[in-house]
Amino acid sequence: MADYFDAGKFGAVLAIPFGKANLTTGESDADLTLEQSTLAVVPAAGSVIGISIRSSAAITAGTITAKPHKAGTEYTDTGTPAPALSSAAQASYATVRPAALTFAAGNTLGVSVTTTTTLDPTNTLDVDAILFVQLNPS
Repeated sequence: MADYFDAGKFGAVLAIPFGKANLTTGESDADLTLEQSTLAVVPAAGSVIGISIRSSAAITAGTITAKPHKAGTEYTDTGTPAPALSSAAQASYATVRPAALTFAAGNTLGVSVTTTTTLDPTNTLDVDAILFVQLNPS
């Protein structure tokens, strides 16, 4: 796993921050945002290699699951990273090998979350996520 982030072996790594305030119960594929948008335009071809996620406060019930997406559609490939937050984990991460979830130069990438209907507290949880992508070496 650690060698997934080896820029000399696989290419440059970018960390793209996303966030969402006041998550509610039963969210389905709710997009997290950058400063003003829900999508980041990537400058070169590459692959998604991981997501880290953290909530602003302790979750007492339910879960929040994050997934990467391309052009607003979540990746559905086997092994897609999907870190989850719950009462047992206020921070989480997941990785996938380089070249498993690919994108082309100019594609738009983002992170979305799904929450369970039992999420508590509700309407006050803020979530930050970092999408890790690796650009193909030239």
